[in-house]
Amino acid sequence: MTTRIDLRTMVRRRLADTGADPIWDDDFLNDAIAEAVRRYSTRVPRQAVVAVDVTTGDREISLPEDVNSLRVVRLFDDQGVLWRRWEGRTTDPPVSNGPSTGMPTWRAWGTELLLADAAPRTGLWRIEHMAHRADPSDDISPLDIQPDDEDLLIAQTVAISLERRAIADGKRYTGKSGVHPLAATARSARIDADRLFFERIRKPRGSYFERQAG
Repeated sequence: MTTRIDLRTMVRRRLADTGADPIWDDDFLNDAIAEAVRRYSTRVPRQAVVAVDVTTGDREISLPEDVNSLRVVRLFDDQGVLWRRWEGRTTDPPVSNGPSTGMPTWRAWGTELLLADAAPRTGLWRIEHMAHRADPSDDISPLDIQPDDEDLLIAQTVAISLERRAIADGKRYTGKSGVHPLAATARSARIDADRLFFERIRKPRGSYFERQAG
């Protein structure tokens, strides 16, 4: 698995900064890598599962703090039956203190899932959701990314690094054009990074198609 130091080395090669006295220090690149992971996480969130205790008659399911209700994909009861997301086409929205519709559906609101029908039994329910990926915190732990997505992180990190350097150097630039030469390089790197993301997510990937499920 790729670690932060692995990715940092690949980024240095892309930036042609592998000499004994590098231009880009490790802390600068580490911060750029962290931002790249956050941008990557927005477009390619991690698939995650959580089990929650549900009691007979419950009409509300309180979500753990690390579960975003808007990123819940599927809900299964204790017997593995899929409760579908309420679509709002033929029935009123599920309300915890409202009449039961008799339909195994749910909708997200705030930090809860509201059930259209009362939970039939006490047991553990399975919630499948999309989670934010973890920021890299050291050089030895594997990065929280999908296999073979290193190129996306490299392109994003390079673009972020160039953009930040162009902004910092541009504040002191007094050239005739008024725009630091590195700005054009940064724009080109950003276009390349975004294009690579766009091309990748156009291909079938579970994390995107499963958003429509449930």
